[in-house]
Amino acid sequence: MQLLNRSLSSQQLEHLLREGTLEELMAVVSARNKVHFEKVRVGEDVVECLQVTDMEGYIEEQLERTAGGGFDALPLWAKIWPASLPLAIYMQRLIPGPDERVLEVGAGLGLAGLFAAKQGFSVVVSDIVPEALLFARINALQNNLGESIQVLPIDFVKNGHIGRYHRIIGSEVLYREQFFEPLLAFLRNHLEPTSRSEVLLTADASRRSSKFFAAAKNYFQISRSSMPYKNDRVHEFGFGGDVAEKELWFYRMRPL
Repeated sequence: MQLLNRSLSSQQLEHLLREGTLEELMAVVSARNKVHFEKVRVGEDVVECLQVTDMEGYIEEQLERTAGGGFDALPLWAKIWPASLPLAIYMQRLIPGPDERVLEVGAGLGLAGLFAAKQGFSVVVSDIVPEALLFARINALQNNLGESIQVLPIDFVKNGHIGRYHRIIGSEVLYREQFFEPLLAFLRNHLEPTSRSEVLLTADASRRSSKFFAAAKNYFQISRSSMPYKNDRVHEFGFGGDVAEKELWFYRMRPL
């Protein structure tokens, strides 16, 4: 596979995620792209999150490498999405139970998983993008959370993962209708069937996700709350526009 302009096999990636040191991982991701750590604060907790310094240049590289692949070529994993912050806040307020495990799906940089691990949870951070997995592992090590966070390539569309979790969390994973059915199946298969178990999903209120929740209500009790936020990073990924007041939706889903 081509990884940040460097050829890397699946076996090499697996080895790096499992045994790579922070220095080794940083050498891989910074070989051709300048990166830096950005501090993210939630309440009293602060984590450092790795970012591509020249995002515009990196986007251009990705589009050129994929022959103008459009939306699918955008490195959506590389952005700190506003929807990840409510998940971090929620996890920060919980007290982990014995052997309680958390899975973050479509995690990108793994921000919510970082704050869950700081709270004492055992966390699996997952994505399907190799670069995202490396950045997430670097973030775990940089914040001294390497023992609490495991980073795995998990594709909830293919649903080949084995394991159950007390909480499954995800931000902005409802952006494509074709993912709704496999995601719902994944959640049903991998959520522990206990009274404390829950799925936590956050999304921009503009996401057209009603079909997902119409199907999910057959298996889950669903509650939704909303919160406003100011989108002051609208120029990222070339989506121009002015700073705007927007709304996020926070969904809690518990098994029926």
